[in-house]
Amino acid sequence: MYQKILVPYDKSDPAKNALQAALDLAAGVPDATITVLSVVDWHDFNAETFRIASRMSGVLGDSLDMDAIAEVESEAVKADTDAIAADIAPLVGDTAGVEIAVVNGSPHDSITAYADEGGYDCIVMGHRGLGAVRGMLGSVCYSVLHKTNVPVLIVK
Repeated sequence: MYQKILVPYDKSDPAKNALQAALDLAAGVPDATITVLSVVDWHDFNAETFRIASRMSGVLGDSLDMDAIAEVESEAVKADTDAIAADIAPLVGDTAGVEIAVVNGSPHDSITAYADEGGYDCIVMGHRGLGAVRGMLGSVCYSVLHKTNVPVLIVK
């Protein structure tokens, strides 16, 4: 029985199927938690290339207002969290123990790092058929499957 389940979520049908499978796995497990994880790829405003480009374009001076950037990121996280909550509401209903997390980065690395650092028992993710190179698995699914030591359940 899995008590702490991570579900990478991109609003696709395979991700919804994975969430449903995670809900089924957690049903009847006392204090089970499911984290619905959205991985976004925002620009790194601290990156040197961003700083140089902003100075060259005249948009920003030599210093960035980190409070303003943090506020923009916070608003983006809230907007993404609200959108996911609305999208999963028909599946989740009033199920206790479901939370939403939003992280910035590449899906391959962020999912694996989040699962490892969070002490998750299982990753339940949607199957993606993206070509013959990876067989029947999508590239994110394939990468997570091979990078983590956490059990991975792949759902069609």
